[in-house]
Amino acid sequence: MKRIATASAVLAVSLLAAPFAFAQGTTTAPAKAPPAKAAPAATPQGQLVNLNTAPAADLDKLPQIGEARAKAIIAKRPYKNWDDFVAKKVVPANAEAAIKGKVRF
Repeated sequence: MKRIATASAVLAVSLLAAPFAFAQGTTTAPAKAPPAKAAPAATPQGQLVNLNTAPAADLDKLPQIGEARAKAIIAKRPYKNWDDFVAKKVVPANAEAAIKGKVRF
């Protein structure tokens, strides 16, 4: 009788543990990250943004220029040329470097 009870206990434990044993062996593929979206271009390729006339929404699309910097650019208008823009210290040097060649006056 003791053997039957032991065998039954072993069988019960085996049946209860079986799903967990198989679950450990399966792996799921890591979720793929969605593809990175390219940043929208400030203007169609080849067109420059005029710092003297562009609205804040257009300035905000320039690299390194956010809402606050766009407002600063508008507040210190007009600009004669690039040197005048730099001399007024409207944006930091990293932002100047990022927009150089993408703006006009």
